[in-house]
Amino acid sequence: MVDLRQELLAVFDAEYRDHLRVIRDLLTAGCGTRQALAEIFRRMHSLKGAARAVEIPAVEEIAHDVENRLSTLMERGGTLDDADIATISRALDDIDAIMEPTPPPASVAPPDGAPDGRAAPPATGDGGGEAYVQVPVSRLDALSGAVHDLMGVAERHDRLWERLGDLMRDMRALSHAPQRIQADPVAIFSRMTRRLMAIGRDHELMTGQGDRALQRLGEEVHAISLVPAGTVFGSLAAMARRIAREHGGAQAQVEVRLRGMEVQAERRVMQALRDPVLHLLRNAIVHGHESRAQRLKAGKPEQQTITLTVTLTGVRLQVRVSDDGCGPDLKAIAARAVRQGMIHVDAPLDARQLLARVFEPGFSTRAHVDHLAGRGVGLSIVAEAARALHGTVAMEQGQPCGTVVTLTVPVSQRQRTVLLVENGKRMIGLPGRVIRHLLRVMREDIRMVDGCPFAVLPHPEATGTQPQATDGQAEEELVPIVPLSAFVGEDDVPACLPERSGAVTVAVMEVDGVSCGFAVERMVEVRTLLISDASAVGLDSELVPGIAWPREDRPVFVISPDRLFERWRARKGRGMHFAPAPPPQATPEARRAPLVLVVDDSITTRTLQKTILQAHGFDVMLAVDGEEALMMLLQSSRRVDVVVTDVEMPRMDGFALLAAIHADPRLADIPVVLMTSRDNEEEIRRGLEGGARAYITKQKFDQGELLATIRGLL
Repeated sequence: MVDLRQELLAVFDAEYRDHLRVIRDLLTAGCGTRQALAEIFRRMHSLKGAARAVEIPAVEEIAHDVENRLSTLMERGGTLDDADIATISRALDDIDAIMEPTPPPASVAPPDGAPDGRAAPPATGDGGGEAYVQVPVSRLDALSGAVHDLMGVAERHDRLWERLGDLMRDMRALSHAPQRIQADPVAIFSRMTRRLMAIGRDHELMTGQGDRALQRLGEEVHAISLVPAGTVFGSLAAMARRIAREHGGAQAQVEVRLRGMEVQAERRVMQALRDPVLHLLRNAIVHGHESRAQRLKAGKPEQQTITLTVTLTGVRLQVRVSDDGCGPDLKAIAARAVRQGMIHVDAPLDARQLLARVFEPGFSTRAHVDHLAGRGVGLSIVAEAARALHGTVAMEQGQPCGTVVTLTVPVSQRQRTVLLVENGKRMIGLPGRVIRHLLRVMREDIRMVDGCPFAVLPHPEATGTQPQATDGQAEEELVPIVPLSAFVGEDDVPACLPERSGAVTVAVMEVDGVSCGFAVERMVEVRTLLISDASAVGLDSELVPGIAWPREDRPVFVISPDRLFERWRARKGRGMHFAPAPPPQATPEARRAPLVLVVDDSITTRTLQKTILQAHGFDVMLAVDGEEALMMLLQSSRRVDVVVTDVEMPRMDGFALLAAIHADPRLADIPVVLMTSRDNEEEIRRGLEGGARAYITKQKFDQGELLATIRGLL
């Protein structure tokens, strides 16, 4: 059971963040009205009571002091002046400092305990404790309405089944009373047909209603998981001001502007971005710092300004940290990259490619190390966090000055936009965030460089990022082309690029400033899919971390671009090259592929095994249990070569199916592979003694074992 105090702290965590967010919004918007002043007073009073309830006297004392100041002001009928606003703002920063002491940089170990007089940070759920969010009553009402609609559809569906049951009973009764049918067969048949058609129409109508009700319920459940950006990022402005004082002394000031704090996304996504964004704020303060004289000479305000902007574009959340400091030193970055062996001294890199290097582990251009920066850890952690959220991070030079770093991640960790491509028998999902170009390259346009095929990219004139030659003319940009099928678990690495009608279809992807074109058989479409963890049978979980089911019978395997590029680099390092396909020639008729009958009562297992087997050249038939499998074996016009069957199934289990196959002379020589989730010696012995040719346990199963077993039996 959760400790009561920890649960109360978690509830208080959500409450105090909401109070501070609203008060800051009111201070920013102006507090010239009595209503605004009364709202700030009410929230400070509530915050004081809540802090007393969870025994955090430091917060209670600060809230009490602000409450007294506001009470006196309200009694005089006055409004907040600049001094009042500054005092309240400092009080809010102090409350943030108590509840969330500024964490040290990634390279500095955190203190063992909380500072004197401060509460330990409340359990947030991200570290294993409970977490709470405030949900508007309107959201709960909408969710309740969606559940009510779905229950209504379910009730109507039950009544429809009752009508169908009545019809079936009437038909059975007629079958036992032929004299009634003979009396007026046309009328009886017409009446039964009308009833059946009415049931069919109602079923079709209710199917649509059910789909819409489920969609609405899903949308409302998802909406409840959303929180405004301000609930997570609102306190970072206070932390940035404290970091500025640590870096530049007590008089150092930095203005932190927050934009888009009303934008909503999944709480776990926002929370996962919080520490990376804090790293970016710290980086902007340390690396963008300029003296007062330097700023005035450059025509800038005395005080450094950092802006944190949150925007939502489609299904992608963008968090941008920009500053008006000195900006990235490209020469220093290039020199550091050369010293660390990241680039060759003569490598022609543009600003975009060069700035991608700053996110490498251990990279820092700072001359000395202190408790705030210099170890080259912060930005690599930002990049890792972006990758973990299936997003990207990029740095660019600000205009007219400063630095801009942009984190782009899916607004939901379950929803991702992918490019669907066909690769053999598989449907592959390539994350849209890393796709740079989609090309169809004619055979004669493929450039061969050192025996490797390359594609010429269109000139990116609109972006102004193309490399420049010494004479000022834009150089051609070449990207290598490799077959995607060489990296997605195929047994035989193809020697040629897939080609159709004299052209190769290429998806050019970019990871960490490096581009590569992956040739696929066919591009299907771009879709936003719900992604599940790919812990299923036979999947390479590193390369394929996610799986989606847009169609019941064909899963989409979502590729990790980082792992894909790692494998491409590894093969490139071993000198493995791919060439365009040779010109088409007349080939003899292909030999018939072996036919495998897969028997399993789980649609997921059946579908995955079918996908794996078809991708490796087998024909596949599917059965839901032993009874259906036996019927298919006896009635199929084509002989089955191997049966792969689950053991535990309804109606007829795997052992019974094995016995039935061996009892029939027509089927007795078909090899049977038993597959079960149990690793039980007695069951294995029973299966092998019953005539099974192999026994595979799902707990230790991988696709290579299944393929090797089947091939060994053919």
